[in-house]
Amino acid sequence: MKVRFYILYFALCLTNVAVASAAGFTEAQCVALKNTRIGAARIGLPTRGAVVTNVAMAGHAGNPHCKIEGQIKPVDLKAPDINFQLYLPVNWNGKALQLGGSGFDGAVKDADTARLAPATTPGALKQGYATFGSDSGHQGGVSDASFTLNEEAWENFAGAQIKKTHDVAVALITQAYGKKPSRLYFQGNSQGGHEALAAIQRFPLDYDGAIAIHPVYNVVELHLAGIRIGQAIYNTPGAWISPAKAALIANAVNGACDKLDGLADGVVANPDACSATFNIAHLRCSQGKDTGANCLSDTQIALVGMLDKPVPLGITLSTGDHFAPWPILRGADASALVSVFGSGADKPKPEASNIIISFPYMMGDQAVRYEVMRDADYDSLEFDPAAHQARLKELAAQVDNADANIRAFVQHGGKLLMMHGTADMAVPPGNTVAYYEKLKAEFGEKELRQFARFYLAPGFTHSSGTFRASWDSLGTLDKWVDHGIPPGQQVMIDVNKATAGREMPLCDYPLYPKYNGQGDVRSASSFICTDK
Repeated sequence: MKVRFYILYFALCLTNVAVASAAGFTEAQCVALKNTRIGAARIGLPTRGAVVTNVAMAGHAGNPHCKIEGQIKPVDLKAPDINFQLYLPVNWNGKALQLGGSGFDGAVKDADTARLAPATTPGALKQGYATFGSDSGHQGGVSDASFTLNEEAWENFAGAQIKKTHDVAVALITQAYGKKPSRLYFQGNSQGGHEALAAIQRFPLDYDGAIAIHPVYNVVELHLAGIRIGQAIYNTPGAWISPAKAALIANAVNGACDKLDGLADGVVANPDACSATFNIAHLRCSQGKDTGANCLSDTQIALVGMLDKPVPLGITLSTGDHFAPWPILRGADASALVSVFGSGADKPKPEASNIIISFPYMMGDQAVRYEVMRDADYDSLEFDPAAHQARLKELAAQVDNADANIRAFVQHGGKLLMMHGTADMAVPPGNTVAYYEKLKAEFGEKELRQFARFYLAPGFTHSSGTFRASWDSLGTLDKWVDHGIPPGQQVMIDVNKATAGREMPLCDYPLYPKYNGQGDVRSASSFICTDK
């Protein structure tokens, strides 16, 4: 009888332990994490350790969580801290999600959800993921590169902060729940997409999967292209294209190309056919002279032509001597074009680097002044890449993520999802196409599809567009990694107010969604993915 009693007692104890583990931890345990220190020995790259500076229970019924804020201390006492945030759900699913930033980073993005998730899909935190992210190792605006004057801050931005933040978060997750995450994913958009590629290339055994949206795999090349654009706009009299002319271009392209996918819905879903159909010469002013907002001068047409083709960098780097063309004649909307041209024709002053000037130039200007020349007063409109080739190659080796040999990540079981909007005028979609082609050359298409998928989203810009896409990328990735279910036909849902809820297939590159001629135009089932 005593034996049976002890067996029953032991079973009940095990049951109680399991329930406690599933329930997470209490508010008292959350508060107890304040001032927790993580020693430097527990972080895989050099630091002086990390400290939790603030904790608080947050959320509402069904989504209670512990929000942790902290700092990772640099080796260089003059370097800034890495500020991080970690969200620990009370009802933990045993997994974690690291989220990337944007631009030159400089602030912690809310690390409590997944990027681009549809409104009907619970956020990552609500699903039970522990989520975390950092400011990339400095504090400032997303278009401010002055931090790069400090070498450790630059190294953190170039990729070291990813590992440091990961190791600190895993240490705290382990302390809170009593075990490490069973799965750990990385997701990011733009610079965050760049960080997603950095994570799997540089720290492949730390991640089970990654989602890279609009990833900038070659940052130095992007910034050089931005300099070339700025020089073409501001150093050439009459080249600047006004917002009215930008709208003229966008409307003309849409008028010629909207129906090429079988449906007039405001979305250019077949950009390749658009390139073969639309002719910018139709917008030429009489005799090629600027006569107003209803046409383009020869000088302005030349600027458009430069953007429509691979942009020459002026030097040769490991990834080549040109940067991917911008989709200016492939369905970009007017607001995206204005961002590229800026809202004024005057030559910008360094201290005026803001949204009134060309966005690609603004970012390139910051990179040249601080990363290359290390001179805040340098005029980047006079920059000659050929004269600084050694420095540019050094920077590219430190920050770019062009390595297609990701076998360590793949052999670890890692899966990769990539997505890019066809109308993105901040980072052209051809850039991600180029990286995917590098992966295909490295692995072969059959092997590549065992661990990677790449989708082009029609009408989607860097964050908005005529089709503002939402997509359950995290759910797709987790099913593939954790349950061995490869991605089926993906669907994106529009979140623009006027067209909210309409669907379209998110097709595997190089396919595009074509309306089949019948059925609900708002339903993805009425489209087929094709290359014809």
